[in-house]
Amino acid sequence: MTDRISLDKFCDILSKMNMDFTDFVLEDWESIEDGNTKLNGMTEKEWLELYFKFIKGDFK
Repeated sequence: MTDRISLDKFCDILSKMNMDFTDFVLEDWESIEDGNTKLNGMTEKEWLELYFKFIKGDFK
């Protein structure tokens, strides 16, 4: 993580992370939550909190 990378490379990392987050919500997290988040949605704050937890790996 100390190597320098270009903006394009960082954007590729973010894109991959977003795809991984989407897969996580659709396949893993959705199965342990009540209701259907995909259809019912959540607030923007709730989505951000979930995304930050995902990035930190707080689901173990």
